[in-house]
Amino acid sequence: MSFKWIARIAGPVFLLLAIALCWFLIASDYSDAAACGTYELTYDGLRSNLILLPDHTFKQDVSDARGVSQAKGTWRRFGQAGIQFSPDFLALPGQQGGEEDGSAYAHMERHFGILIRLALPTYEVVWYGRTDRSKTDTLEGRYENRGPHPRSLVLNSDHSFGQHEAGWMQTADATGTWSLDPNGEVVFSKEFLKPSGQSLAEYETAKASDPRGAFFMQIEIADQKYRLSYCKKQLPWQ
Repeated sequence: MSFKWIARIAGPVFLLLAIALCWFLIASDYSDAAACGTYELTYDGLRSNLILLPDHTFKQDVSDARGVSQAKGTWRRFGQAGIQFSPDFLALPGQQGGEEDGSAYAHMERHFGILIRLALPTYEVVWYGRTDRSKTDTLEGRYENRGPHPRSLVLNSDHSFGQHEAGWMQTADATGTWSLDPNGEVVFSKEFLKPSGQSLAEYETAKASDPRGAFFMQIEIADQKYRLSYCKKQLPWQ
């Protein structure tokens, strides 16, 4: 095997390895520097711009049929790819998962390892604990969460429910109905209150896994309409 043949093969191999290494370093970068920049979101007649600045402040504007709204606040990274916004962040239709203090969060994603998006959650999970833990074989009963924003939920045998929510936007009480779907999940009517204290929108659902045999009820509130992502402007034509 001649030296020239080895050199001819080794050159392209080393080039591919260098490209792969560069791609890996870029694709695994979820730093503050990578998060900073200008983002745009367009969906169903709504348009929004979001600017993340190096000093951990943000500027946001949202335009829809009602006009233009603007906000300023702060942001921070958590975990590998999580971003938390202060309560000043303007929530978009279908956005879920606000923290107890009203702050919002997003998940930084890299498409093809290069293009950055901030995905806003369209579901959140709420936990309620049984007050009478001696009865775990029935659905009916009282459930509570005594956190910073207390909430309670009573499931009645006639498939009605009563609910109290000290939400981060408002405190409210509600009554509605519940049922079991073919998958055994507990499905709540539109009167169900979210952690904000607001009832479900027409395109939102609230479902819980069957809590029988457990001390807790895990309720997932999900949006069935919107898929929300801010796309970072990284290309010259954007």
